[in-house]
Amino acid sequence: MHQPAASPCPETEIHYWCERVTYRSLGAAGSDIEKVERHSASTPAEAIRQIRSSVRTLASTLPPNEHRRALSWAEGGGCVGAVAALHRGEPCGFSLSDRGSWVEWTVHPYHVFHTQEARQLPLVAH
Repeated sequence: MHQPAASPCPETEIHYWCERVTYRSLGAAGSDIEKVERHSASTPAEAIRQIRSSVRTLASTLPPNEHRRALSWAEGGGCVGAVAALHRGEPCGFSLSDRGSWVEWTVHPYHVFHTQEARQLPLVAH
């Protein structure tokens, strides 16, 4: 009986690429980026936990409507939906207006390739 060929790809593991981008204004283009923070998380829960913490910290400085929106996402269904999306292999995100600036959090699943020499992180292609 014919045996399928072994996969030429090394074993992979899914991790989650997290970014927080702060734009100088609400109508900001790519050149209006004020600050970018990036990190990798090993589980969907870890990725969203870090966003929730960041959102809660920012919430205390927000106007009432954005404050409610931030806490509703961080403490309610928004973060649950984000974890579910990551478990399905889909990206997720959340954004807030902060005194004229715009803050976006995004998370994208990506594959970590394990090789004999070292771990290599590929670029996220979407």
